[in-house]
Amino acid sequence: MEDIRVVTDDNRDSNADSVIQSCFDLKNPKSFFLFAGAGSGKTRSLVSALEYINAKMGRELKLNGRNVAVITYTNAARDEIKRRSRYNPLFEISTIHSFAWNLICSHTCDIREWLKREISVKKAEAETKLATSRKTTKTYKDTEKKLVKLTQRLEYLDSVKHFIYNPDGLNVENNSLDHSEVIKITAEFLSQKETLQKILVDKYPILLIDESQDTKKDLMNVFLQIQEKYATRFSVGLLGDIMQRIYLDGKEDLHKSIPTTWETPEKIMNHRSRKRIVDLCNSIRKPVDGIEQKSREDKPGGFVRIFVSSRNNPYETEQSILFQMSQITGDAKWEQIKNVKALTLEHKMAASRLGFKNFYESLHNVPSYRQGLMDGSLSVVGVLTHILIPLHQADLNNNPFEKAKIVKENTLIFREKDFALTNELLQELQISVDTLSACWSEKDPSCCELLRIIYENKIFSLSKDIEQMLENPPSEGDEDFQKISNLSAALNSPFSEVERYWEYINGQASFDTHQGVKGLEFERVMVIIDDSAARSNTFSYDKLFGFEPKSDTDIKNESEGKDTTLDRTRRLLYVTCSRAMDSLAIVYYTDDVEKVYSALLNNTWFNQEEIICI
Repeated sequence: MEDIRVVTDDNRDSNADSVIQSCFDLKNPKSFFLFAGAGSGKTRSLVSALEYINAKMGRELKLNGRNVAVITYTNAARDEIKRRSRYNPLFEISTIHSFAWNLICSHTCDIREWLKREISVKKAEAETKLATSRKTTKTYKDTEKKLVKLTQRLEYLDSVKHFIYNPDGLNVENNSLDHSEVIKITAEFLSQKETLQKILVDKYPILLIDESQDTKKDLMNVFLQIQEKYATRFSVGLLGDIMQRIYLDGKEDLHKSIPTTWETPEKIMNHRSRKRIVDLCNSIRKPVDGIEQKSREDKPGGFVRIFVSSRNNPYETEQSILFQMSQITGDAKWEQIKNVKALTLEHKMAASRLGFKNFYESLHNVPSYRQGLMDGSLSVVGVLTHILIPLHQADLNNNPFEKAKIVKENTLIFREKDFALTNELLQELQISVDTLSACWSEKDPSCCELLRIIYENKIFSLSKDIEQMLENPPSEGDEDFQKISNLSAALNSPFSEVERYWEYINGQASFDTHQGVKGLEFERVMVIIDDSAARSNTFSYDKLFGFEPKSDTDIKNESEGKDTTLDRTRRLLYVTCSRAMDSLAIVYYTDDVEKVYSALLNNTWFNQEEIICI
C-alpha cells in the first residue's frame, strides 16, 4: 500500500533540509543557498545539517584533521549554535572577524608588507593634501597629525615580531590590527594567494555562512570565487534572507550571484509569529519579491496596532501605549516596559530613555569613535567595558576569586615582562585595586575618577587618547581639542552610565535598535519610528509610508536598479515587525498627526481599528 505522507506545519519545510543534506558529499560536493524568512527555523536547519555531517562523515573528517567551518553574524548566534551542536570540536563556529583572523594570523611577513603598502598609499595621499592646503586651516593641522601617526606606524612595522587582534575590541597595542584591516587583508590574501585558498579548501571542505545577506561583501565575493574554482572539493552553504539585509556592507542582490549549479531550497513556514503579524510582514514584503510565508495553524490571531503621536512628550506617550496594549491584548505584562522589547531607529533615542545620554552623545560627536561606539568595540573605553564592569560585578557578587582572575589577566605587572614580581609590587597592586573598589562602594563615581586611579597607580593599560586627556589635554585650537574635549565630557559621566550603555549594547536592556535584534524574537514588541531622530538619510519611514516624496537620488537609484532609501527602510521595518511573536505596537512620531492618520487609512497594511491617534 502506498505510503501517503501527511503534510503538517512541522514537516512542511522538511524537503529543504533534505536538499541541504544531499549537498554534503566529500567526493561529489554541491553548494546551496537556503532562503529562510523570518521565524522559519533557519538555525534549526543549520544544526540539523551539522548533525547530518557528523553522522555521515564526521569520523572521516576528524581522522584527516579536517573541520567544518560555520560563520555566524553575532557572538550570541555563535554561542547558540555551539550549544545546540553540543560543542563538537569537528565544527569551528565563529564570527566572520574571528574566522578571518584565524586564516591569516600566522602570515606575519605578508601582513607587514600589506600594511606597508597600505600605509604608504595613505601617507602619499596625506602629503598631497598638505601640499594643497593652507597651513592655518584645521584640515592642514589634522592632516599633519595624521601624517605623523602614519609615519610612526610605518617605521614601527619592521620591529613587529607578530601581529595581534581581538575580534571583541581592545586593539590598542602598537602591533594590533583593527577590524577593517583584518577583513581587507583576508579578502586580498584569499583572492591573490593560491596557497591560502588551498589551505582553506583542504582544512574546511564545507563552509556554512549564517546571515549571508549581511556578510562582508568583499569576503563573500572571494568565497564565491573560490567555490567556483574548487567546485569539486569545496562546498559552500549560504543561509539567509535578502529581505533581512540591513547593513550596507553586505552583498547586494546576493541571490542573483548564485550559480545555476547550486541548490536553492526554500522554507515557507513562519513558526515564530501569530497569523496577524505574519500577514503584516507578507504585506510589507510583497512589492519586493512577492514571497509569502505561512503561519502555523496553532498560532492564530495576534495583535497589531500603529499609534500616531506628536513628539511633545515621548515618555508619557509610550507609557500610555503600554497601558493601551495591555487592554487591547488582555496581556497585563504590556503594562511594564521590562516585559516589552522596544526598538528605536537610533542609539541616541535609546540612550536618552535608558539613562546614558551624556556618555553616548559625547563620544558620538567624535567621528572616529562612532562605529566602535555603536557596535561595542570602541577600544578607547575598553578598560571601562571589558575590565571595570566585570570587576565591579565581582565586587557586587562578593566574588574575590573572579576579581583576582580579572586583575591577573589585565594588570600591567602581569602582562609586562619588564616587571619583576615582588611582594612589594603585589601589595601595592592590592592597595590600588582596593582603592577602586572603595570608590564605587561609597558612591557612583565618575569614569574620570576611576581612570585617574588606574593611571596614577599603573594598574591597567589605557588608550593613548585617555592618557592624553589625563596627562596633557590639548588647548582650544589644537587639532585634537574637539576629540579629547568630547572624550572628557563622556568620561565625566557617572560609571553607572557606562554600565547601562554596556547592558544596552549587549541586548540586555528593554530597548534595542531596529538593526540590533536581527535573528531574535520577543512576545511583545514596540517599534518606535521617528525620522526626525535619524542622523542620516539612510532610512526614511515618511517616504516608505508615502508621507514624503522620493528624492531625486531615490528616483535615480530606482531607475538604475540600485538600493534606495525606501528599499532599506522597508527591509528594516520587515525585520523589526517580524521579531514579534504575539503582539506588536508601532509608535509613529510625527509633526502632523492628522496627515499621517489619513494616509494610513489608505494603506492596506493596517485595518482601521488598528490605527490609533494619541
